[in-house]
Amino acid sequence: MLVKVVAVQAQMGEKLTLEEKIHIFKQRPDFVCLPEYYLIDASTTDYHRAALNQPEQIEYLQRLSDELSTCVVGGTVVEADAGKLFNTAYVIDRGVLVGKYRKRYPVPGELAKGISAGEENLIVDVDSVRVGMMICGDVFYPHLYDELRAEHADIIFVPTTSLFRPDDSLSQKKYRDQKYFLSGATRAASYVVKVCGVGEIFGRPLQGRTLIASPWGMLAQTSMYEESMRRILTATLDIGDLREFRRKMSARTGAPPSGATARSIRTVTR
Repeated sequence: MLVKVVAVQAQMGEKLTLEEKIHIFKQRPDFVCLPEYYLIDASTTDYHRAALNQPEQIEYLQRLSDELSTCVVGGTVVEADAGKLFNTAYVIDRGVLVGKYRKRYPVPGELAKGISAGEENLIVDVDSVRVGMMICGDVFYPHLYDELRAEHADIIFVPTTSLFRPDDSLSQKKYRDQKYFLSGATRAASYVVKVCGVGEIFGRPLQGRTLIASPWGMLAQTSMYEESMRRILTATLDIGDLREFRRKMSARTGAPPSGATARSIRTVTR
């Protein structure tokens, strides 16, 4: 089974242009992933204000999914619920909301400014493809990859914002991408799609280091010269090859830890 994935390294706070949407639509993707906090624009000064825009942001993502006739993953959106704020990624299949995932491990800056931690993983079946979610700093916690491996995730989407580091070297960037994403793909026996935004968030500049990884190597990645540019990465992923790899890997190393289970599972067939 072949599926086409599009990772959109988008400008923060700006909706996709008509040209970008036409480019994506012509590829007939099965999945389109957008960056963390993608729809927070320069006029939004904090997470509480961002949460006020949640309904219209979800409406935009649903409309985009319907227009592109695909499954849109991410954004993410600041979600207000029961007096708390969450960094939430939605999975929207052709305009229909089929699942959501709240970031399990907000970074210190998020926690200090009111973002609460989610408590559940998410696995969604879309056309027989098992989709898992992580958000940005969740990748610092390898046991989340173990949990998604235990649920046989085929693709793990990771909407991300990566802050610009003026003293960052190419070797440091490569090391982090290998440690947190390529190694994560191997650990989970899954494809991993990391999608970054460009521009700024709350006045802080970002670098776009979007990538698509497999357990056996990097499939696509923005270059060091494209980290401030809008880019659209596309990869065709062979789910059959992945599952055969996972089967052989499990036979050689044994089953994943028995305690690693996803606590929130929803299934959809389109």
